[in-house]
This record gives sequence, structure tokens and C-alpha cells, in this order.
Amino acid sequence: MRQAMIMTVILTVLGWVWLFPKTEEIEYINQGPEMLIPIDIEVKGAVVFPGTYRFFEPVTISEIINKTGGLLEDADTSNVMFTEVIHFSRQITIPSINIEQVEPSIMVNVNQASFKELLQIPHMTETRAASLIIYREAHGDFKTVDELINVKNIGVVTLEKIRPYIKLG
Repeated sequence: MRQAMIMTVILTVLGWVWLFPKTEEIEYINQGPEMLIPIDIEVKGAVVFPGTYRFFEPVTISEIINKTGGLLEDADTSNVMFTEVIHFSRQITIPSINIEQVEPSIMVNVNQASFKELLQIPHMTETRAASLIIYREAHGDFKTVDELINVKNIGVVTLEKIRPYIKLG
């Protein structure tokens, strides 16, 4: 009788362990949503659908051109690096074989230009011109064109739009 009682207890304990195993508790930590920084790429020139395209991860120029519907027949791809990976917002121009590249007729010296002269630059707004003058007065003359990225209201895309129309000296 005693053996039967011991056997019942052992079977009950084994059954309990088998039917109700101890589960490991996993603690999940909510780190919030992942911040996605958009990459805005303005595509101009000899593509089917020129315009601004938004990506949320680095992308190659080949992938960007596919997104625009492809190249036109007269596209000049001699200077295009299709495998270049784009990590930041910028402008891409695919030239055409049939169209001559014309130098911009407006060239403004950003180190000496007045507010009115800065407004002659395409894509330069009053706010951007004022910010440029304020930055120039606070930090001195620009040593490189890329330094304009530090000016409030001038981002990478804007800098690429105004680059052909500005000079430093």
C-alpha cells in the first residue's frame, strides 16, 4: 500500500511537470518606431518621368532610373555611374546627346552679392537669401560652395539646384 502511495505521488509530480512545464518569461522592450530619414532625389534630363522621388534606404542610380520609367533614346550615359549608391538627398541630371549643355547665364558671387542679387538665382527664396547673408556676416566668406549646406534653409537638394548659378570669387 505504501508503494502504491509513493508511486501515485511520483506519477502525479511527473504528470504535473509534463502537463504544466515552466515557461521562460521573455521581456519585450518597446524601443519606439524606427526613425526613417527620407532620401529625396530630383531626377532631371533624359528620363521618361523626370521629377522628385523619395526613398527610405540607400539606392543605386540604376534603381532610380528604373523608378523614373527608364532612359530616353537620346540619353547620354557616358558619365553616369549606374552602380553609385545614393545615401543623401540630391539632384541627378541625365544629359541628352541632342541638347547642348548651356552654361547658366547668371553667375552670382555669394561672398559679395546683395540681397537683391541673391534673389536672381533660380530656386533662391527671400528666406534663403536672408539666411545666407546672416550666415556670411557671422562666419565670414564661404571658402567652398559645399559650405552653403550650413546655411539655415539651404539643404542638399536646394544646394544642388543653385550650384550652377553661384561662384565664390
